[in-house]
Amino acid sequence: MGARTPEDLVPVTVVAGYLGAGKTTLINELLADDHGRRLAVLVNDFGAVNIDVALIADHDGQTISLKNGCVCCSIADELGDALDRVLALEPAPDQIVIEASGVADPANVAVYGQGWPGCRLDGVVVLADAETVQARSRDQFVGELVVRQLRRADIVMATKCDLITEAGLAAVVDWLAETAPGAPILTRRAGQLEPELLLETAQPVDRPSRQPPHAGNGAAGAAFDSAVVEVDGTLDRDRVEAALRDWPESVLRVKGVLRFDGPAGGLHVVHGIGRRWSIEPAPDGFDSSHTGKLVVIGLPGTLHNHDLTASLNLQAQ
Repeated sequence: MGARTPEDLVPVTVVAGYLGAGKTTLINELLADDHGRRLAVLVNDFGAVNIDVALIADHDGQTISLKNGCVCCSIADELGDALDRVLALEPAPDQIVIEASGVADPANVAVYGQGWPGCRLDGVVVLADAETVQARSRDQFVGELVVRQLRRADIVMATKCDLITEAGLAAVVDWLAETAPGAPILTRRAGQLEPELLLETAQPVDRPSRQPPHAGNGAAGAAFDSAVVEVDGTLDRDRVEAALRDWPESVLRVKGVLRFDGPAGGLHVVHGIGRRWSIEPAPDGFDSSHTGKLVVIGLPGTLHNHDLTASLNLQAQ
């Protein structure tokens, strides 16, 4: 058997943030949402995860199996053991979500997603309580950790935004953008969930928008936008990578397949979330019918499909 490609590996999303940022609430909503993915969610404390009894199919003490195909698994003392347990499930999960401890450095948790056999890191999403994050960042005991968590993020999500004024929220978004440069800043009010941004669905957003009130620069916005960017023929990889690096921070998630020229050419899978992206060879036998297409999800009003297509339509010379 040949070497495993990234498409054979289970993507891992790390959800991090200081105590009280809203991680468990987000995890509960992901488990209950009709996103169509078999999730394995690894948590430190079952007791904090308020799973609706009606969703539970089985509970063996270490793992809760849900009727929608998702599972919730206790990390207990060893994250590696928990990963091995969920990777051994039949059927295998489509994606693993790790809820990091509130006092954890996300980079240390992300190492597991990046290097554990059978896994690959999809992205790190760090939550920040909009009401308290600035004060916590100045705390003599935890401030350094709070800032370090934010700077590890591929996407920062400000939570509990309904607890502060619009002007206060705009100020927090600006502060987060300065503290975590290069990471898109999203906002979240109670009950808002966009799994397409957190999970590698590779599908355009076709559900009614939850209408996040601010994003990126703090300007008001409406729905998340999505587009299918189509490019033709065989492309020059270096030029495509340069084009992707120049795409605006408002591009939140990208997935698709492109064909490159040269000795290391052929079909390649493009993944991106926030400021993290990768281009890896497609696995043997990959369905090439969708070659030349990228699904792109971005902030409202910022995806100019023609501009994105033009930037990537770089034919090999």
